[in-house]
This record gives sequence, structure tokens and C-alpha cells, in this order.
Amino acid sequence: MNHADIIETIKDQGYFIIENLMPKDKLDACRGVLDPMFAGQRTGRNQFEGFKTQRIYSLPKYGPALWPFFNNEDVLKIIKPLLWGDCLITAALAANVLPGEQPQAFHVDDGFYPVPRPRAAFSVGAIWAMDDFTAENGATQLIPYSHLWGDDQHPEGVLGTFDAFQVKEPGKADGWATPENTRIVTAEMPRGSVLIFLGSLWHRAGGNVSDGARLGLFPQYCAAWARQQENFFLSVPKETVAKMPEDMQALLGYQIHPPFMGHAGGIHPTKTLNS
Repeated sequence: MNHADIIETIKDQGYFIIENLMPKDKLDACRGVLDPMFAGQRTGRNQFEGFKTQRIYSLPKYGPALWPFFNNEDVLKIIKPLLWGDCLITAALAANVLPGEQPQAFHVDDGFYPVPRPRAAFSVGAIWAMDDFTAENGATQLIPYSHLWGDDQHPEGVLGTFDAFQVKEPGKADGWATPENTRIVTAEMPRGSVLIFLGSLWHRAGGNVSDGARLGLFPQYCAAWARQQENFFLSVPKETVAKMPEDMQALLGYQIHPPFMGHAGGIHPTKTLNS
């Protein structure tokens, strides 16, 4: 695997798919933890979460079967150079898209950072396919090169708020960008593959017109100096963090970003964690 070439492709078109990266035994172990949880899980509270989509947040707290999807060496060798050399996990969720789910609103993952577009990379997302991702079961849809769009460029249908979003004809945009920039790509990929994409790339979950659910694992990363979406210091028990490998602890925020961002009372946070 040529990490440098993948990084350049992501900088260019905004995304890249690595097929069959996660071994079957790790996929099965993760499903063994998540499947019983989804059996009783409610569906989303709004159109963006998905009225027929189940979500579980703060995944690292559920144990070591989940951790390989967050500290994968190949993925981090790609993401860290894109994020100024180091990163944190900013969000850690799983989404189980049920049959009959409608397409999600097109959106970006870094929109809460108040920096004009096009902007440098503050976040990079990864989506692990826990099932085969197909057009029929709602595989993620991407707009290549849309990370280069300005603040006045949006896919058709984005009306300012997620609740106001109305799904329109796929493949069309309002004409602010060139036809090449507004084509929609469906990220079809086999189970065990991972999609890596810039947080500023416009994307959405597709609609599920199949008769089966589609499960994806969503580690999102931000630059090591940026504010995380999820507060893992509260959502992941310290007893669980203490059992993690050091790289997982660091990804959750138990690290120092030079020269001293992240200290705990003037000392390294892992010293406080282990005291």
C-alpha cells in the first residue's frame, strides 16, 4: 500500500477507498459486540439522524473489539499527514441503516469550524463497511472535488437546516460548480473495506431500498489541536481508558500536543490517568 499516493488522491478528489483492509476475525468480533446492542436500539430523532437508522455513539467505551477500527496503522498513516501531522478522534459512532431509509441530507463534517471555504483540512472521516456497501442498501454518496467549493456552493436540496432539507433528484446540483464537480459517486465496497474522506467533502448516506440492514463504523478524526465533537473524557470511563493501548489513549485526547496543549495540572494526562 502506497500511503503517499493515497494521500495525494484524497487531496485531489477528496476521498479514497481501501478494499478488504480489516480481517474477518476482527469484523466478526466487533459485530459480536454491536449486534446485540442494535437489537434494542431506537432509531433516529430527525431526518438527518435517520428515522430508520440506529446509531450508537462513543464506541471506544465498549471494549477492545472496537479499538482496531480507530487505531488502524494504515488508516492513521494516511490521516495524520492530512491533519497537520497528528490527530484525535473527534467522533466515534456506528450507524445501522434499516430497509426503507431515505437518503440523508448532503452535508460536510467540519461545518462547525468557523473558517471560510475552501479551507485547510481540520477533520478527516473514515467509514468501515461492516456489511457490503451497495447502491441498493444505501452506500455513502460523495461529490468528488466538492471540498474545493466555496461558501456559496452547495448541492441542490441543502436549504440551510437539516429539518428543511427535501430530497431531490440524485445527481443534480444547482450549477454553482462545473458538471465534473457535481457528479455523485456511490462508495460501493465489500465488507472490511474503509472509505477515507476529507471533512469538507459534501456527502450523505444513500437510501436503503434493499431488504437488509447496512452497518457502518464511523471514526472521525480532527487535528490534534482542534475541539472534538464528542467529549470522551466524560463518555468513556477512565477505567476503560486505562486498559487501552497508548495510541488509543492518545487518540481520545490523553496526550500532549506541543508544546503543552492538553496537560492536566501541569503534567502529562496519562500520569494523572494512572495515578
